[in-house]
Amino acid sequence: MVKLQMVMLEDQDGDKQKRTMPRQYLYDIVFGETSTQEEVYEGTTKNLAQDVLNGYNATVFAYGATGSGKTHTMVGTSSSPGIMVRALNDIFLATKKLSENIDFTVSFLKKSIFFKSFFS
Repeated sequence: MVKLQMVMLEDQDGDKQKRTMPRQYLYDIVFGETSTQEEVYEGTTKNLAQDVLNGYNATVFAYGATGSGKTHTMVGTSSSPGIMVRALNDIFLATKKLSENIDFTVSFLKKSIFFKSFFS
């Protein structure tokens, strides 16, 4: 895992469209192929789960090519849950520890766009 990583992409021949400088991207965190579900959750989403308990809204957005691992990262497996499952677990476990005088409403929405079609 690398934090605050600058990535510069060199243009291929024919890709250079009036650019004199290479494209640059700044990422908060970059994970390698051997990163675990736990590492990804800790580095990206765990703090958002706590923010939700403090009254904020949170969104986790996975983007990538078909087959790149978005669903695996979000959902995971029964033995290695993804960030969506871990976040919901943390939120519900934390609400059990709070005073019984507090009411919570938790809503969850999963949407997918596949070949320009929108799925719930």
